[in-house]
Amino acid sequence: MKKLIGIVLVIAALAYTINLLFDAGVFYSVQDIHMQQCRKIEGVNGAEDIVPLQDGGALISSLNRHGNVSGTLYYLQPGQAPLLLPGDYPAEFFPHGIDVWQQEGNTWVYVVNHRHQGDRIDVFRFERAAMRLVYQPALSRSVGKNINDISIIDKTHWLLTRDHAYSGLLGRIEDYLRLPLARVLLIDDSGVHTLLDGLHFANGIYYDRQRERLYVAETTSGALSSWAWQPGGTAPMLLSRVTGLHGVDNIMPDEKRDRLLVAAHPQLLKLAAYQKDAQVRSPSLVWQLAIAPNGETERAQVIHQSHGQMLAAISVAAPLAGQVVMGSVFDNGLLMCRGN
Repeated sequence: MKKLIGIVLVIAALAYTINLLFDAGVFYSVQDIHMQQCRKIEGVNGAEDIVPLQDGGALISSLNRHGNVSGTLYYLQPGQAPLLLPGDYPAEFFPHGIDVWQQEGNTWVYVVNHRHQGDRIDVFRFERAAMRLVYQPALSRSVGKNINDISIIDKTHWLLTRDHAYSGLLGRIEDYLRLPLARVLLIDDSGVHTLLDGLHFANGIYYDRQRERLYVAETTSGALSSWAWQPGGTAPMLLSRVTGLHGVDNIMPDEKRDRLLVAAHPQLLKLAAYQKDAQVRSPSLVWQLAIAPNGETERAQVIHQSHGQMLAAISVAAPLAGQVVMGSVFDNGLLMCRGN
């Protein structure tokens, strides 16, 4: 009997390991599928997140993650070189996810800042005429740890993803055991609240204010879920969950806001290796998901896939003046392509 139990346990462990390797993309065959007229834009390192603006430009979160220096934000206007934005940045500034709130000609920029003593949402006012950022300490606030991305509901109400419950070795164990401990947090005037839990490595997040729909990317399960939710209302209601998307990262609506652009890392072990060694190239995927009238996601298709020759580890794809601009969490530069 003990021998039989031992065999069953070995088979179960083997099946779990194989399934884990599938989810990590070890057996995924990367193909080269390129958009039209792609060109590399140099000068921006570690452009993990990009957010388009109403003026036709975009803001870029930049950090050299292979170094140990503070990051910055860039402004990108189609046809022009990226412009490093001066401003009164905090002494520790390690930007990750970003989003904006634009109202009556004003633009506030919200940045996930991974400070050594804990994560903080640092807020700036973007002075477009002077091309500079003005820090807003009254709006900025500490938000705990393991914050990944941000989506703005309004000026003082935000949604955040907390990708892990633990950091360091415990965080890696959380991934390998695929423990659903990640969350979506709601930030309001009264504090930090859990809106969703039971998620696997919650990463990209996008809240559609017009449709009142919430979209969340779960990296290690390769899933993107859509939820019906109204601020101040009841708990979010799950509408759909699209799986098989392979290491999804940031989520952006296209220019018509009837489709989502979702960057992904099809081979997560190569992404981890690339984090340690810049010579390793991490493959990339960009998905396009149609949005149904009720807000559900449907009909996922690949619009870009590569081994990382021009740009490795693509973490975001954003619409910009009829094109798509892509950034990387670790690589240097941007990739600008025309839609197919």
